[in-house]
Amino acid sequence: MNLRRSMGKYALIGSIFTIFLLQPGVARAENVANNLQDNVRQNEETSIDKGATRQKANISLEQAISIAKEAFPVPESMDQFTTEFSQAEGKAFWELRWYSTGSSGSSMNVRVNAETGGIWSMYRWWTPTPPGQEYRGLPKYKREQLENTAAALAKKLQPERFEATRLQQDREDNYFVSLLQKRGRVEYRYNYARIINGITYPENGINVTIDGDTGEVTGFSLNWEDKKDFPAAAGRITLAQAEQVFRNESCPELQYFRPPIQGGKEVPLKLVYRLSGPRDQVLIDALTGELLSREDVYKYYDLAGGGGEPQTANLKREEVKLTPVEEVAVAEAKHLLSKNKALDKAKSFVTVPADYELTSSRLKQDYMFKDQKTWRFNWENNAGNYRQWMGVSVDASTGELVFFNIDETNRYDHRNPPEVNFSEEAAREIAEKYINKYQPDKWQQLEFENARPEYWPAVDAEEKPRPRAYSFNWVRKAKGVKFPGNGFYLQVNSNTGEVTGYHMTWWDVEFPDLQGIISGESAADIFLREAPLEPAYLRLWSADPLVSSGDRLNDEIKLVYHMPHRYFSLLDAYTGETLDSAGNPVSDSSSKIKFTDLEDHPVKNTVEMLACYGIIKGKNGKFLPDSAVTQAELIAMLVRSSEQQYESRTGLVDGNEKVPWYRPYYDAAVRFGIIPVGETPAPDEPVDRETMARLTINTLGLNHVARLSGIYALNFRDAGDITDSLRGHVALSVGLGLMETAAGKFKPKAVATRADAATTILKVLSQVNNS
Repeated sequence: MNLRRSMGKYALIGSIFTIFLLQPGVARAENVANNLQDNVRQNEETSIDKGATRQKANISLEQAISIAKEAFPVPESMDQFTTEFSQAEGKAFWELRWYSTGSSGSSMNVRVNAETGGIWSMYRWWTPTPPGQEYRGLPKYKREQLENTAAALAKKLQPERFEATRLQQDREDNYFVSLLQKRGRVEYRYNYARIINGITYPENGINVTIDGDTGEVTGFSLNWEDKKDFPAAAGRITLAQAEQVFRNESCPELQYFRPPIQGGKEVPLKLVYRLSGPRDQVLIDALTGELLSREDVYKYYDLAGGGGEPQTANLKREEVKLTPVEEVAVAEAKHLLSKNKALDKAKSFVTVPADYELTSSRLKQDYMFKDQKTWRFNWENNAGNYRQWMGVSVDASTGELVFFNIDETNRYDHRNPPEVNFSEEAAREIAEKYINKYQPDKWQQLEFENARPEYWPAVDAEEKPRPRAYSFNWVRKAKGVKFPGNGFYLQVNSNTGEVTGYHMTWWDVEFPDLQGIISGESAADIFLREAPLEPAYLRLWSADPLVSSGDRLNDEIKLVYHMPHRYFSLLDAYTGETLDSAGNPVSDSSSKIKFTDLEDHPVKNTVEMLACYGIIKGKNGKFLPDSAVTQAELIAMLVRSSEQQYESRTGLVDGNEKVPWYRPYYDAAVRFGIIPVGETPAPDEPVDRETMARLTINTLGLNHVARLSGIYALNFRDAGDITDSLRGHVALSVGLGLMETAAGKFKPKAVATRADAATTILKVLSQVNNS
């Protein structure tokens, strides 16, 4: 790797890095803001033809170019220039674009209001990294160091509007801190939301984006409308009343959840609490206390309450294509249905038209359950002007119908609305009878989830929309608790009453015991504590499918309470721990993670920073900085700082034994070269300083240099105490500034503390970008 070669070069020439690169210095963005002058001038009107429309502009093209270049100097490498004139939402704009013709492919787009001369947006795109440059570890600038730069720029470009905004306390920008992997540019986004009557209106505001590695502004945008009739903030319900509405009408719901990873039944289900409302949102009318929905008719429902196709369909990512010989072997060895028997089963569920030709068949492997396979068959009819098709899947073991879909695209006359002969109620009854016919036992374990009319193709605005079909979802229940990952999806044609779409997801899993879980009231307390309700103005989009995007600006704006800073998706029902959408523990990175035992400790800032990146963990709110760091703890820290996190793999079952939490980290450490293959783990053993030097240097990929222990002259007073095979690791760790000596001694056998480990890892992350 380039990192290893570079670090080796630095080690051999004896370079010593400094600890922190995050200097509170000058960024180019600040120069832009300070040098910008108000040069919006009224001039003669310029006429521009735009199709059949003749639009007037107070700001000429020449003036617009001057305004843009004064705000954002154009690099010499961008030697090409184009311009357009546009009109949107009653406003006219000059669209200016500079770009380079060379290999860099860089460009800069600036949008200037043609009436006022105000800059409404700028977007600068560079190549991912300059030639020969790699980004790793921490960026040069901290987010807070560039905050004043962002504010100065926003104030200069939009002074009046900026005064009516407030910087939002968003989460830290999501970038991956890594020792071994290259990363892209780090960009900090500063969102200044519009404030009306003291209340946030997040759909309007100013956004500034700044590169954390260079300090350059890479983006600016203004979203502002002239609407003035916002509901009065006086008379709204109190926060306490809104919280009570949340508890009574939108309380977190207990559900089963399976992490979307391989492992089949060996991946245990989790019991979690999650919001069951539309899009996992909470919207409470601040004037009436009514629970609101922000859905529109285009929202897709699925078995997990999210959008798009059924959730499990997204998880089936790998397919196994077999030759005829392999098909026979698999069928004999695994007692699967042969292709012909599976095909007969498929035809017993769905009538295949005589003019349809079987075009493909394959045995598909379920992504998460290795012992679950399906036969998939596709038919096509290419005789007419349009391609028609249908697909059917059956379980390769049981022959059960898993999926089918009939293409109906060409059944409809797009010029006329569909003829509706079946109501939603009648269509639902048809779907229920269909499930009962083929899956009577599973039907007893289902609960109806939702229904949605399908309005495509669109009809004339004067017509009342008529659904071409209805989609229905049922969710599996066990022990009285929903399992949204399993269930049924059906679609019924509104004209013929025919079932045209079907999807069953049903796994052989064990459902965890409900004993020991926290109550729904406790879960609600955690939601309200971790994601407090806040008042805001929000637009409720029209549910009318015929409303155009432009007309949606006239949709009603309401004063609501919502959860704008929710950083998690789920709660562990046993511990109340916050989890992400994949079921992994997640911490709020909008502010530093606090530990109760670090208040006056010198490593407080170091530990909190690494905790925000998920590199180090505490327990029960404590970090225990002066406790010895164990081998498992240090290896876990180094692995987390080197690649992805591995918590999602813990808790799996290997044979009859539960895999310990540290096993995935040791497996990764072998892959990364942190420990050699075959080394016996000693997870609970305290790590001494020379061992910490070995593991750290190995993480950087410098083991091949460190092993040349005979070339290093150590001038430590206790050099004789260092293990011979680790002399190179110790020399490099000190020479690179990763570990320090005291009174001329390295103290190789002294036990390293958790604070020592955090300090060394932060030094590496802070310095690795200079390697």
